[in-house]
Amino acid sequence: MTAAMTGRQRLLAAMRREVPDRVPISPRIGSWLSSYYGGSSWLHHVKAAKEFGFDLCLPVGNVAPAFIFHPQLAYRHVPPEVKIVQQVEEQDGGVTVRRTFETPAGPLSDVTFLAPGGREYGISPSPVQHEHLLKEPGDLDKLRYIMPAPGTETLSEFHEIDQAMGDLGFPEVSMYPPLDHFLGNARGMNQLMMDYYLDRPFFDRQFAFFHEFALASLKAVLEQGAKAIFGCWYYGSLSAGWSPAIFREVFVPLMKQYADLIHRYGGIYHVYDDGKMMRTIGDYVAGGADVIETLTPPPVGDVDLAEAKRLYGDKVCLKGYVDLLYVIKMGTVDDVVRAVRYALEVAAPGGGFILGTSDSIRDGTPLENVRAYFETAHQYGQYS
Repeated sequence: MTAAMTGRQRLLAAMRREVPDRVPISPRIGSWLSSYYGGSSWLHHVKAAKEFGFDLCLPVGNVAPAFIFHPQLAYRHVPPEVKIVQQVEEQDGGVTVRRTFETPAGPLSDVTFLAPGGREYGISPSPVQHEHLLKEPGDLDKLRYIMPAPGTETLSEFHEIDQAMGDLGFPEVSMYPPLDHFLGNARGMNQLMMDYYLDRPFFDRQFAFFHEFALASLKAVLEQGAKAIFGCWYYGSLSAGWSPAIFREVFVPLMKQYADLIHRYGGIYHVYDDGKMMRTIGDYVAGGADVIETLTPPPVGDVDLAEAKRLYGDKVCLKGYVDLLYVIKMGTVDDVVRAVRYALEVAAPGGGFILGTSDSIRDGTPLENVRAYFETAHQYGQYS
């Protein structure tokens, strides 16, 4: 029997496709913690890891220029020659923000609706963009004036969090690719998909612009000692509307550049897609991923976990699987037990599996179901 490991050792062993002492238990749980503890900071995650006995693999920070995705109170990175006008109007129970950036190359504007959290929109609703910053090819040159300089990120807080987590696990630096919360919000997903067919040169220019920024930012955090990188690709998911052919043509080569850079620094690349991904797991492997999450099963996703393990279990660490909605939130304790046991039975053999969830366990999930998830994982996840 393998000697007892710390959470950090256990997670790293699984990510290297080795056999740890037991299957790491590392669900996404922030949304549920917001209601259970009243917050979802890294401190709340540490508290939960101790209470429920799970292994903490926590994406921390966001190096993306957040102002694209969400209006800000201040834009300190924008140079003084850019005039900013921001109008806020209460509307439909939330707030509509209209922004204009008067750049030397001309104006950029957008309109975003911000819904209140904790009410009918859910505990943490995403912004809804009614008008996007990039409306025509010339807007890309204007955007250069309001983008922050890449490579100016600092990881001082990240290293403090890493030390505070200790043996419970480790944080990962969140680094978005050019699409997620970057181009997908600056241009809009529907418009981007039309650009691919109607204006391919502009489509390529947009991706090149954001890819250059993302790659420079990634290099900066790697040079500051980041070893585990969490990269979301759910804007590129088949569930977002892209075809498998476009996924392979456009996204996989970009992904490979990120993975190659991370590996040159001795790091781990953890990719995240919470949509249908059975047809793209092999593409994520080809793109250099070390860990693939979420492996969402039907009906929300399409992953056959046993088949995914058979095809890719010797090539990549698989993480996730248990349905957060129809099993953990809306199911019975018996449903949770069955789902966890099934995941362990088909994916644990040989190592390289981290039990997780299909996304964050949601607020409103019964406490008894959450406890059943962890207790079952501890009971049946041991390697002998």
